[in-house]
Amino acid sequence: MDDPGIAHLELIDVVRRFTRTVTGEFSVAQLLGDLVTSALRVLDVDGAGVVVPGPGGVLALASAAPRDVEELERFQQLTQDGPCFDAFRLEQVVTSGDLALEGDWPAYQSFAVEQGVHTVAALPLRGRDGALGVLTVYRRRPRRFSTRDLAAAGALADLAASYLAVTAARDEARAAREELAHLAAHDPLTGLPVRSVFLQRLDAAVAALGPGAALGLLFVDLDGLKYANDTYGHLAGDELIRESARRLRAALRPTDLVARVGGDEFLVLLEGFTTEQATREATAVADRVVREFAAPVSGTGVQPSASIGVVVATGEDPLAPEALVSRADAAMYLAKSRGRGRSALFDPAVYAHASSRAHLVPDLQRALSAGELELHYQPIVDIPSARVSAVEALVRWQHPERGLLAAEEFIEAAEHARLIGALGAWVLQTACRQLAQWDRELGAASPERVFVNVSVHELVDERLEEQVVRSLAQAGLAPGRLVLEVTESGFLDDPRGVAVLSRLRSLGCALAIDDFGSGYSSLGRLVHLPASVLKIDRSFTQALATTAEATPVIASVVRLGLDLGCDVVVEGVEDASTLQRLADVGCRLAQGYHLSRPVPAAQLTAALSA
Repeated sequence: MDDPGIAHLELIDVVRRFTRTVTGEFSVAQLLGDLVTSALRVLDVDGAGVVVPGPGGVLALASAAPRDVEELERFQQLTQDGPCFDAFRLEQVVTSGDLALEGDWPAYQSFAVEQGVHTVAALPLRGRDGALGVLTVYRRRPRRFSTRDLAAAGALADLAASYLAVTAARDEARAAREELAHLAAHDPLTGLPVRSVFLQRLDAAVAALGPGAALGLLFVDLDGLKYANDTYGHLAGDELIRESARRLRAALRPTDLVARVGGDEFLVLLEGFTTEQATREATAVADRVVREFAAPVSGTGVQPSASIGVVVATGEDPLAPEALVSRADAAMYLAKSRGRGRSALFDPAVYAHASSRAHLVPDLQRALSAGELELHYQPIVDIPSARVSAVEALVRWQHPERGLLAAEEFIEAAEHARLIGALGAWVLQTACRQLAQWDRELGAASPERVFVNVSVHELVDERLEEQVVRSLAQAGLAPGRLVLEVTESGFLDDPRGVAVLSRLRSLGCALAIDDFGSGYSSLGRLVHLPASVLKIDRSFTQALATTAEATPVIASVVRLGLDLGCDVVVEGVEDASTLQRLADVGCRLAQGYHLSRPVPAAQLTAALSA
């Protein structure tokens, strides 16, 4: 360039343009296009081009001008040979004063001369960790670039490299922010949206409902996750969750939204319904999800199932998102109460009950530590001798405002709030201690055994065995004096329950099956259970006075129990005539209000001492 002052002024203007570009929102393509334009303005050249690494690190054309130089640059890219490739590989300037006479790229040189280009200089765009690309400048006449020419071109190349580095850092920071935002909004295990994102979408969907429009909400609870974790390990549990997410998406329409909102809980938003079709369509989707979960998870041995609650919101009766979720949650628990792998539609009466139960939870947490719980004991009587053979421990809650509450009024709340383990441990310890106290105070008149009810939640708790052993040891009781009472349907669904009871039976504890005949009534499975006591459901006892068939049924169960080596206790004895009928068919043990209501320990102590 003949006048360095002009080049100097042009270069200052280029720097200003680059600065304005970088401080604004710009793209790499825009930046590289400006580099080519600037080279043509500042340098005494007839053409310029820029190549940068593409996918796999292969150099690719980013920008070039004019058209014949662009074709020359594309020829380099096609053959993967030429001065720009050497400059990139060696990270140093590569030049040729006359391509017709000098260079190591025969095909490229021949094509360049055909295009009327004779002089080239390729300058690497140097970054901290290597070349970021190459700026190549051309002259049509064979005139070698001077030191001053290369210095000016190098200044442009360095300026562009600096801004490319800034661009890369900006894009990395943006990508990191976007990744963090995605991670915050999505569950890492399944990639599904999280609760906060789902509620925002649900809020918008409810707000958009007009007259005659409706949406559905499903609350999906995955059955058996804890069993999968405990039996097959947490990797299998994670795979169960991922597979459940895949099956959920497979059962839904592309427009439906599914989110993971808890360890084993998912929410599904179903939009686009009319008021008339919403309940039918949402229930149909829920049933389809249940069927989708029917197949075992490949490679794990886990058989998944889902309990699903369904609720519908309409334009005429919009609800806040949290209220809708609460109703769907209540419907899910209704489905779960009917057995695994089911769906249930929201029931206002059930929801009212669930709300009442929720209000009990904080009071129950306090009651466990404040001494408000107590045990009442109902005698199990030996019919021939009229002697109290055993007692059943029944928990009561002396609520400061509502008075004495029976177990059925708060056990469900304890299970829902996951307080059942602590409550059960207290009952075990208190019952064993009371039986030991009766031994000291009553001697031979003390009950032989104490029956303690165990819920299905406690059966699958690995701490149950430890609690039983500790309670017996602290009270100084032999294991055979403790009878663990479970409902017939309370453990047959889960092999863990049978395994736990078998181990406790091997320790010497007894097992009573409560409400026998009201649940599964599978005699084949009964043979394999570690039961030592059968308690005949009160519905059979109450039928004695009205149904002729009830007497032979009870007689048959009594004989079955004797054949299996089990004691048989008949529950629900309400009058003397029923007691006599039981004695007539050979029943030895009975329990019911005619014999005694559940009473506090002190009251029973007085009765046994008389």
